[in-house]
Amino acid sequence: MTVWAALALAVLVGVLAAVVAAVLRGQRAREGRRPPYLVALGALADGDEETAFLELKNAVRADTGNVDAYLRLGDLMRRRKDPERALHLHRELAVRKGLSRESLARIHESLCRDNLALGRLDRAEEAAKESARLAPESVTGPELLLEVHERRGDPDAAFRDKREVLKREGRLKTGAFELADFRANQALPLLEGGRLKDAERILKEARKIESGSRRAQLYGGRLQELSGDYSGAIESWEAILREGDGDVDAVFDNLERVRFLDGSFSDMEGTYRRFLERIPNHPAATFGLARFLRRKGHLEEALDVCRSGLHADPQSETLRQLLLALLLQTNRVAEAEAVLNEWMADGATHRHAREEGPGTMFEVSV
Repeated sequence: MTVWAALALAVLVGVLAAVVAAVLRGQRAREGRRPPYLVALGALADGDEETAFLELKNAVRADTGNVDAYLRLGDLMRRRKDPERALHLHRELAVRKGLSRESLARIHESLCRDNLALGRLDRAEEAAKESARLAPESVTGPELLLEVHERRGDPDAAFRDKREVLKREGRLKTGAFELADFRANQALPLLEGGRLKDAERILKEARKIESGSRRAQLYGGRLQELSGDYSGAIESWEAILREGDGDVDAVFDNLERVRFLDGSFSDMEGTYRRFLERIPNHPAATFGLARFLRRKGHLEEALDVCRSGLHADPQSETLRQLLLALLLQTNRVAEAEAVLNEWMADGATHRHAREEGPGTMFEVSV
C-alpha cells in the first residue's frame, strides 16, 4: 500500500468514526429527552402552568391522537383567561370519531366549564347533563349541574343535583344532615328577598329530610321573626341553645335583636346564664353576659365574668377589649395599663413567631 493510499484510508476511517459518533450522540439525546406529554404532566404536578402549556402544545403536534393532552391544553387556555379558544378546542374534540364514553364525559365536563367561564349557562347545563349521562357513576357531572343551577338561581334544581351527588357517593342515607342543611341554606336568600312562602316550603322540606337540622331550625326562627311571630322565633332559637354547643354566635345575636323588639331584652341575662351553666366559659356566651351586665350597670360582676372567661381563653380579643373598657370605666387605670401592656407583648410575640417561621396565625391589633 502506498503512502497516499494509507493516508486516504486513515482519513476515511476518521470521517466514518465522526459520523458514527454524531449519530450516536443524536440517538442518546433523543433517548434522554422525555416526551413532551410526560414533561407537561410533571410541570402540572409542580404547579408550573407555563411549562405545561408549552409542552402540551408540543405534545399535540407530535401526537394528534392524544386526547388527554388536548383536554389539558384547552383547560389551561381557560385558566389563562382565554375561554373562547378553550371552547373551540374542546368542541373539535367532541366531534371526533371513536372516542370512549369516559373521554367524551371528560370533554363535556370541560365544555361545561368553558361555557360557565363565558357566562353561557344554557350551554353549560347541556354539557353538564351530557357528562352526567355518559359517566353515570361519576359525581363530576352532577356537581357541575349544581354549580350551573346555583348560578342561575334555581334552588329546586340545585337541590336535586345535591341529592344526586350524595347518591353517587353512596351517602344518601348517611348524608341526611348534610342534605337537610343544604336545603335549609337555600331558604336564606329567599328570606332576605322577602319571599317568605318559598322559604317556608324549602324549610319544611329540610325538616322532612332531617328533623334535627340546625340550619332549618335557625332559619325557621328567622321566618317566624319576619312573619311577626317573635315568641315563636325566640322558642326556636332557645331550643338550639338547649340542644347544641357548636357555633351559636348567630343565635345569640338573633335572640338579642328579637327580644329587644318584643320588649323582653332583660330575659337575655337568663339565656346567657343557663347556657354557661351547661357549657362554662363559652366565649360568645361569656362575652354576651359580661356586656349585658355592663349595660345594666353591674360593672363588678361584669369584670368577674370577663376575668373568668379570659382565664379559660387568654387569647380572646373580644373579652380583652371588654375587660379593658370595664377597667377604665371603673377607674382601675393601673390594671388597665397592665392588661394593655400584656396585650401588646402578646401581639409582638405572635408577630415575631410569624416572621421566624410557621406558627400561630393569631395577631392582636392594638
